[in-house]
Amino acid sequence: MKERRFQRLIETVRAEVEDILRTGIADPRLGFITITRVKLSPDATHAFIFYSTLGTDDERRQSQEAVESAKGYARRLLAERMSLRTVPELHFIHDTSIEEGEEVLRIMRNLGRNDG
Repeated sequence: MKERRFQRLIETVRAEVEDILRTGIADPRLGFITITRVKLSPDATHAFIFYSTLGTDDERRQSQEAVESAKGYARRLLAERMSLRTVPELHFIHDTSIEEGEEVLRIMRNLGRNDG
């Protein structure tokens, strides 16, 4: 698959999965989820969906459980929305980079206060 077409496919999968999670799944545990990035296997049979969530640790855990329990249904909805020979299997991975970035900023602010 050509690189430009492959990148378009990644962006389309990202947009569709994000919309499916927001509007197609009515699980109250889902919470607020943001898709941070998507990686496709070279043969496009596996989509690795990285996401972040807001809330407490318990709310994040519940969101993760909701995503895992809904991934088969989400894949079926994705198949209905996209015309692909093979719809990729969805693998949801909690992306902690935003939380880690916030922690680094908090540490830097504290260091700035202590130096002053």
